[in-house]
Amino acid sequence: MNENKVLQQSFYVFLIGCILFSILSFVISDISYVIGFILGYIINVGVFLLIMKMSSEILAMKSSSILIAMGFILKLLMYSLGFYLAVKLSWINIIGVFFGYLITKITIYIGGYIYKGGEGRG
Repeated sequence: MNENKVLQQSFYVFLIGCILFSILSFVISDISYVIGFILGYIINVGVFLLIMKMSSEILAMKSSSILIAMGFILKLLMYSLGFYLAVKLSWINIIGVFFGYLITKITIYIGGYIYKGGEGRG
């Protein structure tokens, strides 16, 4: 499964997560879970795009190691921004942000389970 397919399929996992967090928000009467989940997914997609760019730069040997290190620091700053906003703003829930961060990882695991090591099925 290539990166573009992961991004495409992560949107479907995101929609399922939005439905689940919407049900949770309805039961608890607090929409901050859905907002946190959406924020976490947006940051996660940005980080995944940064990982794709860094990987292509590493494989092409176009960048120096300092630029790669700066990319890793930028990833950490993006993740910390989401958690910082969740802590400081009451209308963003940190649990939703955390699960939003996991969407591409969950998508990769689901894809690995469906394809079982090959690209033939699905």
